[in-house]
Amino acid sequence: MLYQIGLVDFRNFDYIRLYIQNFAKQSFQKIQAISMVAKMLTASVILAVVPAITNSAHRQTYKTAVKLDTNSPLALVPADRQVAVATGVSALDANTRVASRGQIAYVSHVEEPEGIENYLDLYKSAASQYGIPWEILAAVHYVESGASGSTDRSSYAGAQGPMQFMPGTWRAYGVDGNGDGVADATDVSDAIYGAANLLAAGGAAEGNVDAALFNYNHAQWYVDKVNEVADSIN
Repeated sequence: MLYQIGLVDFRNFDYIRLYIQNFAKQSFQKIQAISMVAKMLTASVILAVVPAITNSAHRQTYKTAVKLDTNSPLALVPADRQVAVATGVSALDANTRVASRGQIAYVSHVEEPEGIENYLDLYKSAASQYGIPWEILAAVHYVESGASGSTDRSSYAGAQGPMQFMPGTWRAYGVDGNGDGVADATDVSDAIYGAANLLAAGGAAEGNVDAALFNYNHAQWYVDKVNEVADSIN
């Protein structure tokens, strides 16, 4: 049966209604999906930008210009002021080192060092052969190892024996002091003769003891300490 009102044909009205409903539903779903994607993109941008802005606002940049002061090997010097460097205190120095205005200083007098009396002939013989003061040689022995005998004791830096020679230095200045055909840094006789050789080469044979001691151990406190011990030897 044909139903008409004026010129409108309502035969396909239900089909049109369903089509419109489906179209509206599909369009709504697409709009929802697009909206969700837009929200996610917006959130991602915010999360990426906000921390960067916050960090930029609070981050401070510091420039340093630290270098080694070659005139004072224990000091690091930046562009505008000296940086204090802490150094360890050995058991040997614990009773003879005092603090003075943030710097390391030694007391003006120490008791005569014990142990060197066991090697007096060795010090004098080696010092005479290389033309250096035997007291300086004895003081180096005392400061380096407490005037120990033959020992394979090594420092954290790799120095060995009674006179604490680095391997490379021993290869250059080692001496067979006891005449057994072997120059051994852990043997007390060889080590003392080797130290005399090194000190002489560093300037002690020409009377420049301080330069020789600084060459032996690149630190002014070491030079002062050895001289102090040498002066205490009667």
